[in-house]
Amino acid sequence: MLEKRYGTFAGGIDLPDDKDQTLDEPVVAFWPLSHLAVPLAPAAGPPARLLFKPGQYVSRGEKLAAADSPDQVDVFAPLAGKVDSLGEALLRSGRNGWRSSPAVVLTQLDPPAGLSEVQPQYDWQSADAQSLRLRLAEGGLMCGGQSQPMGRWLERVRQAGAATLIGNLMENVPFVTADHAALRDFSSAVVRGLAILARALEIRQVLLAVDHRRLGHYRQAVGPARLLRIDALALVHKYPTGAEAMLVLVLTRREVPPGRSALAVGSAMVNGADCLAVYRWVACGQAPTGRVVTVSGPRVRKPGNFYLPFGADAAEVLSCAGARAGLHVEGSPMSGRPLPPGAVVGPATDALLALEPAPPARAMQCIRCGWCVDHCPVRLNVAALNDDYELVRLDRARRRGVQACIDCGICSYLCPSHLSLTDRVGQLKEALRRDGAGNAL
Repeated sequence: MLEKRYGTFAGGIDLPDDKDQTLDEPVVAFWPLSHLAVPLAPAAGPPARLLFKPGQYVSRGEKLAAADSPDQVDVFAPLAGKVDSLGEALLRSGRNGWRSSPAVVLTQLDPPAGLSEVQPQYDWQSADAQSLRLRLAEGGLMCGGQSQPMGRWLERVRQAGAATLIGNLMENVPFVTADHAALRDFSSAVVRGLAILARALEIRQVLLAVDHRRLGHYRQAVGPARLLRIDALALVHKYPTGAEAMLVLVLTRREVPPGRSALAVGSAMVNGADCLAVYRWVACGQAPTGRVVTVSGPRVRKPGNFYLPFGADAAEVLSCAGARAGLHVEGSPMSGRPLPPGAVVGPATDALLALEPAPPARAMQCIRCGWCVDHCPVRLNVAALNDDYELVRLDRARRRGVQACIDCGICSYLCPSHLSLTDRVGQLKEALRRDGAGNAL
């Protein structure tokens, strides 16, 4: 792999790694689980049509529900079991909240087989781009980072005319090692999944970005990457390099406009879990039924990188992993959200963490220290935006470019006055979105 600085960005911070618990842990199956609440609407659209009735049994990988529109995805049984009832499940929605999805509850589950190597059955390298796009759209795949059906995501990328495809495996946040473990244990599959997406999109510039500190773990990815003409790049660690806007800036020197996605500057981005799922479906015919998730944190007694089935109850997973009471979150400790009752593992779940509760601290007035401004990676005047929040000045917040915020959490992390700056800026963004001031692409 090439170790090269490429571009950089102002601001950002060096976070403690805190990955020792799971950095060298292999990807293994998780057991036991009492039930699954498998979401019928893993994408933010209408639920898929259920194909089974309560009391019937399903096999692992059997189609549970069928998609009837491009806004839906087929849903497959993550484990063999009995269809018990219909219920609800909570899935992470974007960076700021949760949404409810109808779910089918499976009980009397068979133990999982794990994420073993599978033999390819389909010659994807001989297939044309259109055939690959059709196959990708049929497999119940999601673009987890975008929380939308893979078919829809492919369509958006093509309409935007993207010329660069980036596999984002930076993962430069504490505790989280899910994509790291996927690339280490299934390097060939992850790299080939990225190549399949590039071929389907007819994109020639393909980049695989990894943390330069992990090069010793990724030796097996070098050969497949060279063979498939993927530039594997080891980048210098600085948080939040792994954020979409920051990684695009580092690799292409193009700045994503406020409130837009990487598609606005001709780049598309996927994570390691997406690439692994793409290869296993397209080349091997294995339907997506789960993903690699890190279960870790200072309050977890049995941490690891687990292949968790979709619909696994997050609270039950943490309990089985020996998590003590504390702050339980999905995602990174910087931008994750506390787990509500009923939250389940979905395509966007990369980590379940049990953290030490923050010591009680009373929020004080802003002391104008400037730390939030100095370290903001998108150069926002966060202190002024805090004033706009307190005085409800939406127009001023819009003019200050509040939509450029990437929710990295640095401002709240550094604030000596203990102000929840990330949440306040997020509420400003949401208010502007409701007023129709946001952009979309």
